Amino acid sequence: MQRYRFVFAPRWVGLTLAGVVVMLVCGLLSQWQWNRAVERAAANEVIENSTEAAELDATLPAGGTLDDAVRWTLVEAVGVYDAEREVVLRAQTNGSVNGYEIVTPLVLEDGTAILVDRGFVASESTGAVPDYPAAPAGEVTVTGRVYEYEESSGGVTEVEDHLEARRLSLELLGPHYDYEFRSAWLADTEPAEGFTALETPSFKDWQNYSYAGQWALFAALVPIGWTVLLRRERRELDEAAAETETAPSAEADEAVAER
Repeated sequence: MQRYRFVFAPRWVGLTLAGVVVMLVCGLLSQWQWNRAVERAAANEVIENSTEAAELDATLPAGGTLDDAVRWTLVEAVGVYDAEREVVLRAQTNGSVNGYEIVTPLVLEDGTAILVDRGFVASESTGAVPDYPAAPAGEVTVTGRVYEYEESSGGVTEVEDHLEARRLSLELLGPHYDYEFRSAWLADTEPAEGFTALETPSFKDWQNYSYAGQWALFAALVPIGWTVLLRRERRELDEAAAETETAPSAEADEAVAER
């Protein structure tokens, strides 16, 4: 150990601490990516296995919060569309196509409501919202997939007989209605003719597993790099010491030769 006492020098102490910090950060990022991969894999499994719709009140009860276990499942809701308070979501994409999503509140028997994304309409590159099918009158039964509300971004604009927004955010849209909304929104899986159903989500969990492995590899490379630097410095110190010992002997030999 005496040969490596130089690791206690300030320069090496700083280098070691920096290496520890880098390892911790890489380890945390690896764990975060792994958890993301597990969540995405679970979501894909729920989507793949959701073949039967559950009752709305059992899945998204009035006054309740969104349970992670029901996100992405299928739900059946019965109510009446409030066609006069529709929302047009601008600048949306669906299967790489640009367009709009039409969201209509479905008022339920108990007076609460749930936002239903009735489908997607492609943009006609005119800057105006293209014509789309009107919401059916009277009581309807909707089968939709459960989506979590999006984070608020941008604002809400009142345009003639509808609202326009960029995000389906309850925080932004809620103040424009007089009724209580359920804790999630639905995407109609069987939209009316003239609409395109939203593309079924598919999460690339393999990417997150790959990222987790990469960060773990970066963390493992830190002590390897530290060891390589340690040995290189020890070798350089040994070479410098050898040169110092050789120099006086050479000078002495030259002096003897001159005599």
